[in-house]
Amino acid sequence: MIDSDVIKHLMSEKIILTVIDSQNSINFDLEYIKSKVHGAFQLCLRKSKESAPLKELNSIEISIIDDKQITKVHGEFMNDPSPTDVITFDYGEILVSAETALSNSEEMQVSLENEILLYIIHGMLHLGGYLDGSNAEFKEMKSLQEMILGSCLQVS
Repeated sequence: MIDSDVIKHLMSEKIILTVIDSQNSINFDLEYIKSKVHGAFQLCLRKSKESAPLKELNSIEISIIDDKQITKVHGEFMNDPSPTDVITFDYGEILVSAETALSNSEEMQVSLENEILLYIIHGMLHLGGYLDGSNAEFKEMKSLQEMILGSCLQVS
C-alpha cells in the first residue's frame, strides 16, 4: 500500500507549470526562465509547510506583466495601488513585474532573468506556506529563496 505522502509526491511530478510573457516593454530570455522553473518548483515543494497550497495544486500559471498591470491588481486585491515585484494567489497564479525586476536587477547588478526567477521562487514559497509580513518571516523567506535560486543556477 502506498501512503498519501508518496501519492502527493507522485502527483506533484505531473504539475503543469506555465510561464507566460504578457508584456511587451521589456525583453528577456523567457526560455532560460522556463528551463529553471521546474527545478525551482521541486525545491519549493520540498521546503513547503504541512498544509500549504503548493502541495495540492495541479497547475501554476506564472505571468510576467508590466507595472501598469501589476499596479491594477495590487490595488484591486491588496488595496495598495502601487507597483510591486510579485503577487501570488493561493489558487496557483503568480504575477511578476518585468519593469520592477529590470529596475532591481540593475540596482543589484544581477541578470534580469535571475531577478525574475527570484520573484517566481518568492511566489512559490508563498504558495508553500511562507509569509513575509514580519521581520523574522521576511528573513526566513529571503534566506530560503536565495538558497533555492543558488541551487537552480548551479544546474545547467
